[in-house]
Amino acid sequence: MSTPTPPASPEPATSTAARALAAAGDADSARDIGALDAAAQQAAARLGRSRRSLVERLVYGPAPDASELQSGAFTADQASRRGEPVLAAALGCLQRGEAFTADGSLSAALRQAVAKEQAYGFTVPAEFGGLDGPYVELALLEEDLAANGLGPLAVEISGELTIGAGSLLAYGTAAQKRTFLPLIAQGELMAFGLTEVGVGVNAKKVRAYVEPDPATGGFRLFATGDRNKLWITNARHGALVGIVARLGQEGKQVGLFVLRLPEQDLVRGAGCDHEFWCRPSNTGVFMANHNARLHFDNFPLAKDQQIPADGVEVLFYCLRMGRCMLAAMAAGYQRMFAVDALAYAKARDGVGGAVIKHELPRQHLGRMLGGALQSRALSHLSLAQDAAGVDLAGLRDLTKSAAATSALESQIACERVLGGRSFDRSSRVHDARGNMHVFGVVEGEDDLILMGMVKDVTDRFTGRYLAALLGVIQSINEGPGGAPLPPEQRILRITPLTLLKQPRRALQATFRLLTKASFWRLKAWVLGQLLLEGLRLPLYLLPTNWLPRYQLLPAGLRRYARFAETRLRWLRFAYLGINLWFQLELTRAQIPLQRLGKVIEQLVTMLALCHHSAHHDASEQRIAALQCEQLQTRVRGTRLLTGLGQMERLRRLVGAVGDDLEKGSCTLLEGVAPQAYAHPFAGRERKAGKARPGS
Repeated sequence: MSTPTPPASPEPATSTAARALAAAGDADSARDIGALDAAAQQAAARLGRSRRSLVERLVYGPAPDASELQSGAFTADQASRRGEPVLAAALGCLQRGEAFTADGSLSAALRQAVAKEQAYGFTVPAEFGGLDGPYVELALLEEDLAANGLGPLAVEISGELTIGAGSLLAYGTAAQKRTFLPLIAQGELMAFGLTEVGVGVNAKKVRAYVEPDPATGGFRLFATGDRNKLWITNARHGALVGIVARLGQEGKQVGLFVLRLPEQDLVRGAGCDHEFWCRPSNTGVFMANHNARLHFDNFPLAKDQQIPADGVEVLFYCLRMGRCMLAAMAAGYQRMFAVDALAYAKARDGVGGAVIKHELPRQHLGRMLGGALQSRALSHLSLAQDAAGVDLAGLRDLTKSAAATSALESQIACERVLGGRSFDRSSRVHDARGNMHVFGVVEGEDDLILMGMVKDVTDRFTGRYLAALLGVIQSINEGPGGAPLPPEQRILRITPLTLLKQPRRALQATFRLLTKASFWRLKAWVLGQLLLEGLRLPLYLLPTNWLPRYQLLPAGLRRYARFAETRLRWLRFAYLGINLWFQLELTRAQIPLQRLGKVIEQLVTMLALCHHSAHHDASEQRIAALQCEQLQTRVRGTRLLTGLGQMERLRRLVGAVGDDLEKGSCTLLEGVAPQAYAHPFAGRERKAGKARPGS
């Protein structure tokens, strides 16, 4: 019996990152990265992206003009406010005490009130009963909901529309759209079942699977034990859900299926040949939302429930909007923190007068406001870029990371002002704490997506100029017949020490490198860039206020924009230097890539802040200047090329401690037993009948 497969897509070329991992001998990671890169490329092709990403152009040129950098602010300012009726209905419920149930969950009354105003169909086309609103207006609504203490509702609507309705709009059949989109527009919840007990969010490692059902022509779904779908937001009995599952238990392709969950748990027997249950995930975040663990055993699916696309490709397609909405929610949460902290600081007397009169509380308030403004600026810029057909590679990732990081920092800053009151169980600041922590994990773990962002931004340069170096090192790591050498014999870096230890192989690599055209292209590029920077030297002597590019910005922000653009341009040399230092070992060196990604994030954030606030009032410009000053301080303290030796020491120390932990030889932890996992992901699968919520 053949395994079902989605329609064939053009096979993308193997990415440079995947080839580098293969050259370093990490075949498993090379396959995973190659598959993820292929899915991302196919999603970009589906979107029809023809313009290079903004971040890549900021680093490698040509620099975008000011109008493009300010497009997010213009788009948001010109947007209609069709989300106002939704916000008014939600705030009405909140003021009447009807928004949450006694246990803190979102209430049916709140959902009904906003559904009446088409909140759940905000971006669904009108032909399917939706409001047909653009994503920038959804971002404005999401921010206002979170700012007014309704963050859980914003989370629910965001998931419903970005990865729920979004997957159907982009990849669903005409029949699937006619069936499910009107239901979503009416307010029925839709979840996306990706994460699993055993593999978390690694989309290419999902272990839930389907097999063909000869009797019906459809499929049978198996997601048992550590294959259970876990932490599925918006999932409950009777809800719609898109399930990501492997096509065949050992299949290499991943599919996506849309279905309505049963209204109650199902037990095999009495005419039922399958099992299903839906139970709370027992998570301490998103507690006001539905969040479930789903179990399927031999569960029947009809053939027409398969969405004709690769499940991982759909995920990449939808995540771009998910990350923009997360940034919008982060902006709202941080505005809420600032409002509550300010009210306390003005009302409470400290030593020598009201708290608001003291410098440290003011700095904390500035951090909250700056975080809110930067999250909004990046969200709006990303949405404007997406609407203009620009590839969001790089920008979508740093938008999410910067927003999640600032949200957590603002939570801490708010706690510094409110003190113990921020931990009061009735405080909305307390309610938000878990969500602020999880924002750095959902939609992609921040450190990992920053490394992916660096790969996306530099991939064109790496493929053109550095692939030859990787290929040469790979060639000297092969034995007779092309078989890879054992790990202990591989050379990942060619250094003067390599010449002493392995003179024959080092000289062989050097000779091969000199015969590669791309090596000489790299030399020409370096010389050309140095010449270009030499020609720019006189411009560095000119005051920023004299340069037309920066005259479009308020005087107090010009220096930050110039600093950001200059440093971003210099990063092309930093990335080259990191590659020449680490060579193939860069496939294992996460610290340098994360550090480089963080600097890119901070510099792009500075630039977005300057241009976003350029046409807003003076108070926003002062907030932007304060946040830029703090970001600039961080950038100057993060050494890249001059810190290579320090990064090397850091990596050695991290590795040594990590080895101790891996071997169980860390004496500091002796005598301390770990708590059992709530959802075990190792060992044999448990029988469904023995599983229980929170076990």
